Amino acid sequence: MVALYMSLLYTIAHFNRGLEVNGTYILLALLGVFLYVLSMLALNFSAKKNELTNKGSFTVFLFAFLTAILPNALTSFSVLLANVFVLLAVQNVLHLRNEKKIKAKLLNASICIGIASLAYFWSIAFMLIVYIGVLYFEPKNYRNWLIPIVGLSTVFLFANCFTLYTEDAFFGITRYVDTMSFSFKNYLSKTQLFSVGIVSICILFFLSIYLITFRRKAANTKPILRIVLVYIIIALLVVVVAPEKDTSELFFMITPLALIGTTYFELNFSPLAKEINMWVCILIPFTILLL
Repeated sequence: MVALYMSLLYTIAHFNRGLEVNGTYILLALLGVFLYVLSMLALNFSAKKNELTNKGSFTVFLFAFLTAILPNALTSFSVLLANVFVLLAVQNVLHLRNEKKIKAKLLNASICIGIASLAYFWSIAFMLIVYIGVLYFEPKNYRNWLIPIVGLSTVFLFANCFTLYTEDAFFGITRYVDTMSFSFKNYLSKTQLFSVGIVSICILFFLSIYLITFRRKAANTKPILRIVLVYIIIALLVVVVAPEKDTSELFFMITPLALIGTTYFELNFSPLAKEINMWVCILIPFTILLL
């Protein structure tokens, strides 16, 4: 049901932007909805596997709601692609706590971040999560600190092989590195202000509840809960430096925010109030997309 809800809102976002009748657009749109739903499934798997939330669908529900209020992200294939690989990287970092195949997981995570940075350069900032994982789970082995560099170098090497084969040219640094901007004037436009406002309110409210309930969590889960906090901080950093601020960069904040926001819905309070909150979350995206 959540996947159908996401697919419907994804279609409306593309319709509002303006549909194009050509093979490339249709292919990217189909791949985009696949990546969009895949990110939701990967989030659900990580949340359950690492005991970040209780058994339930609140996390994927919040993910669907929060992403749907960012229509520019839903129509940006590069953001959807980068977000999936960032999520896969974080998944590998969270799995470090079982202390099995640590080097393989670090390599996988760094390669995923490298691929994500090819689609959206500033997602390379999430490499900090890989190093936070090393710091928390096995910092004494010096090889673990070098593996992420090997992973990034591997991606860059294959990118060069691809461009040499297809374009007979090297994949240069100037082509790879993106600019940065600290201007937020685009957020003041009528079409974006509502989305930014809702995300900001959710961050302040959900994060407050999360920090208040943090001390009640089991001691063995606190390292990965801290990684979730680092995740949203780095995502905020990506938003700050993003060159073209059209709210699509906020998409990187949604995964950790959905995990953090689940804490609120798992509290014991009035079922009626919880039901009202859920219906409000369901209807708000339609208000943004249709009005």
